[in-house]
Amino acid sequence: MNEHRKKIILSEIKYWKQNNLLPGRYCDFLTTLYAQGDEQHKEEGNITSSILHKEKKKQKLSVLFILFIGILLAMVMLFIDNKFALLFGAIGIIILLSFATFKSSKQSIILPTIYIVIALLLLLMSLKLWSVFFSQQPIILISLLIFNCVIWLFAGRLLKLLYFTLSGAIGLICIIAYLVF
Repeated sequence: MNEHRKKIILSEIKYWKQNNLLPGRYCDFLTTLYAQGDEQHKEEGNITSSILHKEKKKQKLSVLFILFIGILLAMVMLFIDNKFALLFGAIGIIILLSFATFKSSKQSIILPTIYIVIALLLLLMSLKLWSVFFSQQPIILISLLIFNCVIWLFAGRLLKLLYFTLSGAIGLICIIAYLVF
């Protein structure tokens, strides 16, 4: 077996034993099995946290950093009146948040937060683009709001996220009620 792979497996077993994910005797058996009586691997088993745990922590920190930069860029964009800077900033935010979504794992707690931030930033960018380019035409504002609600509704159905489905449906109901009354 590959040494790097063996090292990862042994450190994971040690992590399981420290956090009581498996009974101690099972972990001892697995350690003996994978170490194959090697004293060097028994010493490496004393690592306080597993290699995979450190990699996941590093991944979460990088995703949080990308998310922070995206939010900061969006906040700066809200105060810019230059049309070209606004357009390039919006493209930059979309790229950063897409990369953060791609980089985070499917089981991560950060992923729903990224989805919510992306949805709110899309709404804010839509409102900013309307205020810069089309502030005299309220029908475009209503169209942008309907577009955002439809995207939220579609994302909620596609990703099976109840909060997006409800947000999109409630938003559409409010917009229709505004138009009717």
